[in-house]
Parts: sequence; C-alpha cells; structure tokens
Amino acid sequence: MNEPFLSSEGRISRPVYIVRIVLLALLAAAISKVAIDFFNEWHKGHYAPLGVFISIVTGIVCVMTGMMQLIKRLHDMGKGPILAVLLIIPGVNVLLLLYAAVAPGEKD
Repeated sequence: MNEPFLSSEGRISRPVYIVRIVLLALLAAAISKVAIDFFNEWHKGHYAPLGVFISIVTGIVCVMTGMMQLIKRLHDMGKGPILAVLLIIPGVNVLLLLYAAVAPGEKD
C-alpha cells in the first residue's frame, strides 16, 4: 500500500476499501455534527448557515476521496473507472458501493 490515499492510481483490496469508505463516512458525519452544533449552540444560531456550509464542503471532499478509492477498487476488479460515474445516481450509488465491497478482485 505505497500508493497515495488521494490518488486514483493503483489497486486496493476489499478489506482496505471497506475500512477506507467507512472511515470517510464517519469523518464526514463527525465533522458535520461538530460544525452544526458549534455554530448553533455556541453562537446562539447567529452563524448557523456556516455549520451547514462546512458540512457540505466536508461531504464533497469525502465523496471525492471515496470516488478515488472506488476507482482503485474497480481497477482491482478489472473494471473500467468510468463506472465510478454511477455514484451520482441516487440508489445506484449504494448498489455500486456494495458491489465493490463484495466482488472479488482479479487476483482472488
């Protein structure tokens, strides 16, 4: 695992993919919760839109990083990276993430 985390080059196995996706989801949820609570409670709601803005930016960064991990996983499965575009379709994105988590790689 010498490849950079934010690169779409290389391959990753199923366990590594699952751990990375779960950690990205937890990171986005935790930062969103802290930001929204901070701007709602500590600043008495005056800056509440900033919490939502930070949540949206964090979500976008985590989704893009997750897409890089998905492309690596698709390379490992022998599929083209163009399938990662399916992440923008609601419903299909969940199925694609689950498929990438359970499908065997080429070397398995």
